[in-house]
Amino acid sequence: MINVILASKSPIRKTMMEKAKIPFEIIVTNADETPDLSKTFEDQLKDISMRKAKVVFRQTIDKGERIIVAADQKIVFENLMYGKPKTINEARTLIKLMEGSRNIYSYVGNSIIYANNETIIKTINNCDIARMYMDNITDDELENYLANNQPLTKCGGINIVDADFLHLEDGKMSTAIGMTVEYLQQLLSSL
Repeated sequence: MINVILASKSPIRKTMMEKAKIPFEIIVTNADETPDLSKTFEDQLKDISMRKAKVVFRQTIDKGERIIVAADQKIVFENLMYGKPKTINEARTLIKLMEGSRNIYSYVGNSIIYANNETIIKTINNCDIARMYMDNITDDELENYLANNQPLTKCGGINIVDADFLHLEDGKMSTAIGMTVEYLQQLLSSL
């Protein structure tokens, strides 16, 4: 079996890999995640995820045949891109803004490098988009979510996995969660 390396410390991505039953190891990167604001949202996320994958590629040159998978997710709402909120109040404000909307988007840059030592055999680099909608929620429901679901670790303060008021409208569930794992599954099945 080819060694699969997840270039991420995200517990959500780790869980996705486990649920997909893909054996893997984790190598956390120190890649520069600064977006190039002159590019489209899609291209910013593709660039950042590829930077993460390339850092791990260089760190694992001596590991032989391997697949490195990386992702970068943002929530896009009303044409603004949101990462992880810095404060609970910021998460609260954003969730209240998105409440009742049918146009909340999860953008995910996906990068995969299939390599053998220093030779790159194949790369996949794309951005997937999933559209979600959010129910109207009470203040008590919002405060309960903020208190119990670690919103500062999630883009936009929410994730479809643990926000029962957020639903997939269009696209892949894996993209809404944070990494389009189907691309890795397709590559593995082709080898």
